[in-house]
Amino acid sequence: MGEQVKYIVSELQKPPFSKHYNLITLDALTGEQLLQVLNDVISEIEPKHKLDIREEQSEQTTIRLLGALRILKYKPPEHLSAQFRQGLLQGEKHVVYPILEWILRRIPELKKRAYLAKYLVKLEIPPEVSADVDVSEVYQQYEQLITEFTLVHKESEDIKNSGYSTAELRKDIEEMEKEKEIVEQRIERMHRKVEGMPNMEIMLEVEGRRLRMQKEKEKELQNQRIEQRTAINHCKQRIHRLELQLNDLRQAGVGATPEGLLQKLEEETKVNVYIVTEKLPQEIETRRAAVDSLQRVLNQPALGADDIANLESRIREMNEEIKEILNNKNVSNDPMEDKLTLFRQQAAIIRRKKETTAEKLTDVRTNLANIEEEIQEKRSQVESFAGETILRGEEFKKYVNSLREKSNIYKQRRTELSDLKAEYGVLERTTEILKSREEGLLQHLAVQESEQGVAGVRETRQNLENVATEKASLDEKKGETLEDMSRMVHQLTLKISERKARLAPIIKELRPLRQQNQDLQMDYDEKKSTYDSTALQLQTNMAKVEIEVKKMREEIQTAETRFHVFETQSKYLEAWQDTVALEMKLYVSNKPEDRKRCLRERFLKIISDGEKRSKALKDEQRAVREAVTDNTNQTRMWGDLEKLFICKKECAERGPGGNSGTVLIAPGTETLVL
Repeated sequence: MGEQVKYIVSELQKPPFSKHYNLITLDALTGEQLLQVLNDVISEIEPKHKLDIREEQSEQTTIRLLGALRILKYKPPEHLSAQFRQGLLQGEKHVVYPILEWILRRIPELKKRAYLAKYLVKLEIPPEVSADVDVSEVYQQYEQLITEFTLVHKESEDIKNSGYSTAELRKDIEEMEKEKEIVEQRIERMHRKVEGMPNMEIMLEVEGRRLRMQKEKEKELQNQRIEQRTAINHCKQRIHRLELQLNDLRQAGVGATPEGLLQKLEEETKVNVYIVTEKLPQEIETRRAAVDSLQRVLNQPALGADDIANLESRIREMNEEIKEILNNKNVSNDPMEDKLTLFRQQAAIIRRKKETTAEKLTDVRTNLANIEEEIQEKRSQVESFAGETILRGEEFKKYVNSLREKSNIYKQRRTELSDLKAEYGVLERTTEILKSREEGLLQHLAVQESEQGVAGVRETRQNLENVATEKASLDEKKGETLEDMSRMVHQLTLKISERKARLAPIIKELRPLRQQNQDLQMDYDEKKSTYDSTALQLQTNMAKVEIEVKKMREEIQTAETRFHVFETQSKYLEAWQDTVALEMKLYVSNKPEDRKRCLRERFLKIISDGEKRSKALKDEQRAVREAVTDNTNQTRMWGDLEKLFICKKECAERGPGGNSGTVLIAPGTETLVL
């Protein structure tokens, strides 16, 4: 507890809290003040809790703080789980201190959790409201938005934790700009080399054809490479899964013998037979009895206050009769007389053990099924993520070597790509030159046509050819569309007739079912109304009973606390009484050993030692006071002597020619004459 309080005080003194507390002031705080400190700490995580708790009721404060702790996922210690709510309501230290320590150790994590809780904690909608169609649609949209928020938040966290920084990005951009400048310089050099070469057009056509063929071949190789990689990854995953299954089977089969396997199967069959023949029929019977009792309750009319009182009186009478019968049975069936009682008890114990083990077995089997489903989901997720597994040992070394080979291939391809880019620039320049020449030739041809008096003949001929080709294509499309439409109409008529023939008997069967559905709906509405009325009455009665039980529990808790307080006080008083009795016994005794152990003698000795020490200190103080005057005179004389020496030093430094005076030196004296 001491280390806990020290940590809380040190953290509260730091910003953003800046509380001027120490161990004494924090321990002296009342319950309300401690709750205010807790509220201030929680408000730093969630600002909506920033308020003065004196302005609201204590129960509202407790509910609000419990809601905040539930969102922050705080779990109270096991020894405080029963008294946690009451202790938080009263602001007890042993409840508030662990909460403060837990929050102060996890402030950044809890801030993130509170931020996510605002968007991820789903609203609770009553079932009668969620049954509405519009409300259900809005709630589905709300759930979709929550899933989108989770995905976006994960992406943002991945981006933050990816390790990319602005300095690295700037460095990459600078390197890319340098590479761009180098490529531009190479393109200019290639332009200067190509200009003026003979047969340039033929060479460009040949190189362009080769470039297209190489690009197509490269695309095919890339597609084949991707397909081969995916096939290799699938094969690796399959091999890994099979190896895991083989290892599991080998581990499961270690030390297995046919006799052991048969024994294990026999035990499993016995357990299954017990579950099927004894346990499940009992559960079915209990469920049927519960259903029958509920059905009887539903079929009964609504009960009034008189009916309930009569039933309670009958219940009390039946309980008394049961007690009398049990007493008579215990008297008549004496275990000394009945020798089968012991065996019956043992059989009942064995039966209970069987039931408990069967329940544990079913729980373990359900847990095993759930865990296997989770493992299967995780495996499918791992397979969906890039289709790779974790590599270790030799596989990792092989993977590193393959990466090195890929990096070398990447560098080679990068150099090839830069060369191809340079060639692409040359080819692009040649195409621009050819286009400019074509434009010049077309202008010259237009001038010649205008001189010959046939301007626009070439354009009109080209337009007529284009119109003819378009007309032919449109005619073909019209014929095809008409045939398709007639074919589709014929198919639709056939399908409609087939569907009508199929639906005719189903419609005949559906008519009496609709009438039956209406009758059942009416019966359901009547029984639903009776059920709602009985459920409402039971809820009101249960609410009253719960209130009474709550009051009785509170009274029991207060009585228990008072009992524990009185018990501890009585223990303290008994301890003091024992010490007093021992002290009296030692004081009255005549033995010197007992007198030495007596507290009175110890305290008297301590008092005498203290008096001696105080007397010695007083004598020392008196001696110091008497020596004060002599010491002050001595210090004053030493000061005067120091001044004389300083004056003599100054005179000696000025020299014998000065007008400051002469120094007469005699044995044992020095005299300054001005």
